[in-house]
Amino acid sequence: MKLTYKTIIQNYFHRFHAEVSMAAFTRTNPGIRDQSTPEFYRFWMIQEGGGRLQIGGRCLDLQPGQLLLVPPGTRQSFTAENDETVGLYWCHFRATIGDMDMFELLQLPISVVPSEPERVAGLFCRLIDACHSTALTRELHIRSAMFELLACYLEYGGFGESSLRENEPLDKIDHVLQYIEEHLSGPIAVEDMARLAYLHPNYFIGYFKNLIGYAPAQYVLYRRLERAKELLERKDASISDVARAVGMQNHYLSRMFRHYTGLTPSRYRQIYHQTAAHCEQAADKEDNEW
Repeated sequence: MKLTYKTIIQNYFHRFHAEVSMAAFTRTNPGIRDQSTPEFYRFWMIQEGGGRLQIGGRCLDLQPGQLLLVPPGTRQSFTAENDETVGLYWCHFRATIGDMDMFELLQLPISVVPSEPERVAGLFCRLIDACHSTALTRELHIRSAMFELLACYLEYGGFGESSLRENEPLDKIDHVLQYIEEHLSGPIAVEDMARLAYLHPNYFIGYFKNLIGYAPAQYVLYRRLERAKELLERKDASISDVARAVGMQNHYLSRMFRHYTGLTPSRYRQIYHQTAAHCEQAADKEDNEW
């Protein structure tokens, strides 16, 4: 996946917040018909029975094992089959993810079929238990279960780069991110980045932050430090070489790197290779035991 899309998607996930208002398991009456235009997202996991969901101009046949993410703001009609009761896990939530809607941006399907439906049902049970909990950690458990449900849905939904290619804001920012990657060893001015996006520098700063989650200067520093980490993981580059490669003086790299990771560059390198060696030995030991 291109850096542009990966960066923006990860930023949306980083900023994602879900306010769960209700979670439950219910069984409908046979032949029930429900029409609404909800103001919140709805997750459904069909467990028993079947029916039909009409949303916008689409019509979906519902059957056990389906996981659905139903968006807000559109007229929806749910009908159970005449002689069947539909049993389903469900939750209502509101999502705040910035000015652009991530679900619309990714062109996600309404319905997916998880390969491990028991796992998804277990997550709904966790979410329901958390919503009824009085523990001080209640909100943490709600968020944990909700984030895992969302991750399952996204993984089974198979979203990818193709769904993002025709988005104009992403096309504009793509050139900017590529320019940053190619010029990390030197100065990068806001004016130059704004010119690539055909925007005034003052407007560009807010535009960039809304899409990427960082102000341009913050993002450039972030990418310099991430590149430094990659270079430090190699054994053939000196600290001075790493500093030059990311456009920093040695002392400035050391100060910013420690602020970012809690470690000096040399200590980071040492710990990285110790960890890699330990994991390799542990994997070899596990293979030998088998």
